[in-house]
Amino acid sequence: MKKKIKIGVIPAAGSGKRLGYLSNLLPKALFPLYDRPIIHYVVNQMELLGIEDIYIIVNVYKEKIMEYFKFIKMDLRAKIHFIEQKELNGTANSILLAEKYTGKEPFIVIYGDDCTVTKSLQPMVDLFFEKRAVVVEGIVKEEDRKILQSTCSVKLKKDGQMIEILEKPEKPPYLFRGCGVYIFAPEIYEFINKTPVHPVRNEKEITYTINSIAKEGKAYGYIFDGENVNINDYNELLKASLYVKRKSED
Repeated sequence: MKKKIKIGVIPAAGSGKRLGYLSNLLPKALFPLYDRPIIHYVVNQMELLGIEDIYIIVNVYKEKIMEYFKFIKMDLRAKIHFIEQKELNGTANSILLAEKYTGKEPFIVIYGDDCTVTKSLQPMVDLFFEKRAVVVEGIVKEEDRKILQSTCSVKLKKDGQMIEILEKPEKPPYLFRGCGVYIFAPEIYEFINKTPVHPVRNEKEITYTINSIAKEGKAYGYIFDGENVNINDYNELLKASLYVKRKSED
């Protein structure tokens, strides 16, 4: 019998300021992605894996996210819970807020502004258990160096073991990009606690945490068979919507 992951975490505390007027009306996670909000797709992806409990990290316009899930409650199989991130101090810190809810269970994290269009995330789950990893991160090949400069650049071995991941590199050395999709073992919290706060941004970034895990040989990347968009502007929102539309038509 295949091992399953039962818990999901969705960091959705951001405002999406680069998306202009929409950010004055809605939290980024509720921006429209073709026929429903981005975060609705994320929840559906988790449900397809059999996730039973989903913890959503909220801050900006938290009431609107909570109201939306109250509205669609009858259509969901997973139980939705909310955790408030009172201080926007980095992705690693937002994940750390889930520690008392995930306990000693592995869990999946998908950002509330992530769009991953792929047949299934199950092979990523299988890789996590097969390698006994602390983290498996979703990866795509990325030819656009500007996108790599604003996200991250990853070096992998042939078996998927992660050698290095660099946050927002000025000159990206590798053409693989990490996505906002992760599977974590409970040991992740120890690594987050050891991660230093960025001296300029005053945040803990999960990329730095994962890089330290990679140095111990316990981080892996799973290359998606499909598309991924890190939605930060209108062009990316449109691109993601077209990917989702194409998949729905197929």
